[in-house]
Amino acid sequence: MKFIKEQLFFILCLLLIAGIFLLDVVRILPSLSMIGITLLGLFYWFQKKEPIFSPKTKPFLLITLCFWVLLPSYFYSDNLNYFNQKIQIALPFLLLPLAFIKIPVLSRLQYVRLLAFFLVGTFVISLAAFINYLANQESINQLYLESKVMPTLVSHHPTFSMMIVFAIYVSYYLSQEKEKIFIKNEKIAFLVMGLFLLVFIHIFSVRSGLLGLYLLFFIEILKLIFKRKQFKLAIYIGGSLLLIGATTMYFSPTVSNKIANTSADLNAINENKSANNQSLSSRFISYKNALEINLQSNFWIGCGLGDIEDLNNSIFQNKYPDVSKPIIPHNQFLYYFAAIGFIGLCIFTIGFFGPWLLYKAYLDSILFTHLLLSLVYFLVESPLITQIGVAYLLSFLLIGLHQQLAKHS
Repeated sequence: MKFIKEQLFFILCLLLIAGIFLLDVVRILPSLSMIGITLLGLFYWFQKKEPIFSPKTKPFLLITLCFWVLLPSYFYSDNLNYFNQKIQIALPFLLLPLAFIKIPVLSRLQYVRLLAFFLVGTFVISLAAFINYLANQESINQLYLESKVMPTLVSHHPTFSMMIVFAIYVSYYLSQEKEKIFIKNEKIAFLVMGLFLLVFIHIFSVRSGLLGLYLLFFIEILKLIFKRKQFKLAIYIGGSLLLIGATTMYFSPTVSNKIANTSADLNAINENKSANNQSLSSRFISYKNALEINLQSNFWIGCGLGDIEDLNNSIFQNKYPDVSKPIIPHNQFLYYFAAIGFIGLCIFTIGFFGPWLLYKAYLDSILFTHLLLSLVYFLVESPLITQIGVAYLLSFLLIGLHQQLAKHS
């Protein structure tokens, strides 16, 4: 029975990762996987009589703050339909951490197999998108001049770009694994997939993903220089990355078109031109809107989660009527600053990043990388108001912390 429950948890985690990839095809799959993990956790809650407040449970209880901090704004939100939608999306921040507290930790082999599954899934989707690009280069290249990107199975391209960066690091991490995960010579396969993804993310040309990639490599190079004293390896890796980036920039039309689009976008900002169909211009407006909404409502508690979209759209309509598609503040911190105020933002930040400090979780390279990319993601998007953002960010945060708990038990 114990073996069956352990395998069930592993399968549910596999389905959850698969659900992230297939969200646009089988939208219910991530939810079903989360429900399964919650029910399994509930079973263990009845089986194990342990104190809920202990050093081992603190990281998971902190994460639930990301849900609890949203609830008080119900009482000062007028648009309860929007509030209910966002609360439902945030519900996994309450249920999954509580489930992970009691569920036994995955074995080391199961854990690295989950990472390998994620790497392979990201590789397959990226390869399919690349093949489709080769077959439709002219039309897809044009998309990059219109602040769009090539279509992929994961339609939310900012999330997918971060997934690619994470998968690149996973490929390196798995290539260092001493034990066999699946088959012989798999380490070579992992490195080949990582190299392809490194090239592809430049062709994909999503600014947030590239920012995360180069920041991650910069930190890794600093580690090689100052921690490991491997100066030659640091120069080799840094030079190789710059070579790949420069080569794709020179030969890839998507990169050159993205640069042209970004340049036009920046000129529109500098010259106060219309922000309509301009990605960066619209983002800057959304940032200003978030600050304005907070200052016009309440600095400490915000306008209310239910009302942020209506207030944001109202500012767009009144001040920027030429923008046909108003966007919500594309910064998770500013979004919460407007919606739940300074107090709520502080509580959220502690809830999401606080576990990083417990058990010295920052020493785990996978967890460190995931949280670093999450921070970058929060600065350029508001992923936690989307189902895929919550599923991806929360899944690997909890799985990583679960492994850390095993090291300190």
